[in-house]
Amino acid sequence: MIKNSFLIFLFSLWFASCATDTEDQCTTDDFDRGAMLTNWAENIIIPAYENYVDKLEDLKSDLTAFSDAPNQTNLNQARTSWLGAYVAWQKVALFQIGKAETERLRDYSNTYPLDAVGLENNIETGSYDLSLSTQLDKQGFPALDYLLNGVENTDLEILNVYNSTTSYTNYLLAVSTRLEEMALSVLQDWNTSYKSTFIADECSSATASVDKLTNDFIFNFEKHIRVAKIGNPIGYFTNIPIPEAVEAFYKKDVSKDLFVVAIQSSKDFFSGKHFNTNTEGISLKSYLIDLNIEAGGRSLSTVILEKMDKALATANGLESNFYNQIIADRSAFVTMRSDLHSVVEVLKTNMIAALKIKADFNDTDGD
Repeated sequence: MIKNSFLIFLFSLWFASCATDTEDQCTTDDFDRGAMLTNWAENIIIPAYENYVDKLEDLKSDLTAFSDAPNQTNLNQARTSWLGAYVAWQKVALFQIGKAETERLRDYSNTYPLDAVGLENNIETGSYDLSLSTQLDKQGFPALDYLLNGVENTDLEILNVYNSTTSYTNYLLAVSTRLEEMALSVLQDWNTSYKSTFIADECSSATASVDKLTNDFIFNFEKHIRVAKIGNPIGYFTNIPIPEAVEAFYKKDVSKDLFVVAIQSSKDFFSGKHFNTNTEGISLKSYLIDLNIEAGGRSLSTVILEKMDKALATANGLESNFYNQIIADRSAFVTMRSDLHSVVEVLKTNMIAALKIKADFNDTDGD
């Protein structure tokens, strides 16, 4: 009996300790994290995914029309819808949380450079499973870029390919269907159970909503904007450019469009701007203002926005065709990368420290 009582006593101490640890993880400041999470979910994330799904549905419809009748008019319309959906993707790419994370939405939607040889092998054999991780670089928007813009050198030759065999149209529709189904699955999850789960988890811990999405936001800016869109194509450390690694390589003249939208979307999220409006809700920006956080005697939120604006100004000064400009003027992209890095630094050091958020990833690639 004494032994059992002692074990119960130890268990009670352990349970109380765990409960205290959990309570200690909750924020001690007066900022309403729940209100910020509500703004993120209802006014930014869900509307962005709704827009993305709408664009993918338009794309699927236009690709089906092109598959039924491969002509110049339908090809042009398919390309327009592809770009529209690709732009919409940039606005949800930073929200890889919940089902988007578990299903690896970003990896399956936009891994580039494309493995064109592997894609052609898929088409030739007719045997492929796009759900496999080995197929990441053979699908998504880069695959559609190749199929609509790069499968041959001229539009006439591209149309000849599609008019001579159905194997390319089959792959085209398989890729677009997968994009649509994955996006719809994520949106449905937000609109059912995940939204309430996301908003309710307002404490501060490695797995809590604010900490996790803030880390994802920074990770996207660092790895998928600074590194993938700029650092990799310019071969930042090797000084050997790899212009073929640009986003939208086969279209070539839209890399800047996608890049600018990606930066702007990050700035809008930081500011809490409602999707496709100028209305701002509670956000990381207002969180820093509420806590009166400064950097060098100035408001940290102001410093962050100024650095983002500088990056946007530099981005807007680049040429539309990243591929050509990297070859002709790599230095412009080194400057661009420096401006992006300045944003990453202040987000990864000043901001998350001020908000008591622990970084859940490391910058191990040195870029």
